[in-house]
Amino acid sequence: MDAPPPSRSPGPASPSGAPVVHLDGVRKSYEEGGRTHVVLDGVEVRIHEGEFVVLLGPSGSGKSTLLNLVAGIDLPDAGSIRIAGNELARLDERARTLFRRAHLGFVFQFFNLLPTLTVEENLLLPIELKGRVDAAARERAKRLLDRVGLADRAGAFPDRLSGGEQQRIALCRALVHEPDLILADEPTGNLDPDTGATILDLLEELVRADGRTLLAVTHSRTLAERADRVLRIEGGRVVEAPAGVHPR
Repeated sequence: MDAPPPSRSPGPASPSGAPVVHLDGVRKSYEEGGRTHVVLDGVEVRIHEGEFVVLLGPSGSGKSTLLNLVAGIDLPDAGSIRIAGNELARLDERARTLFRRAHLGFVFQFFNLLPTLTVEENLLLPIELKGRVDAAARERAKRLLDRVGLADRAGAFPDRLSGGEQQRIALCRALVHEPDLILADEPTGNLDPDTGATILDLLEELVRADGRTLLAVTHSRTLAERADRVLRIEGGRVVEAPAGVHPR
């Protein structure tokens, strides 16, 4: 049975302390056909603990580029990116990989569950990559499965689950290791509207219940309407939409 829609709760009233996400003067370009194509140019972004922030923009505007930079998958040409107090440009590739394992959770439209692992094994994988899976970790995974209504599917393999069930597991996997920041890239883009609405309810419920910080990249106005803040990429810059305005 699908979980009921969560009651809405506001984001942080007055963010304090260092932001979880801090982009300062970030520039990123690519070489295409012998020409330099500037995707991001002087981006400034601050996201504080517990905020639910949506990033909008047309295809090709740089949304995925910005997400890859925040994740440390790519590095900027110029500027500073600090995530949970870590300056990503100062980390080598291995250190950035370890940083992602420890501090980030990911939810993507293609669920990226490993087909040879059960639901429980997929869920525990982020913890196993960080170190030893102990009883507390197993209990945390079980509680998350209970919260999304899939406690009875712990021993199932992904190919036995519906798309909506697989995305519920992906939500749990993003949260199970208690990350500082959750990154979501079109989390309902591969689902039908009704299933997508259920996933959005669960995403919001889970991140707000645990006070997690979420940056979601999307084309979805429905997801934007749930956010504390909406950012847009325009001409290589990130701008903030006025309060209460959630553009298409």
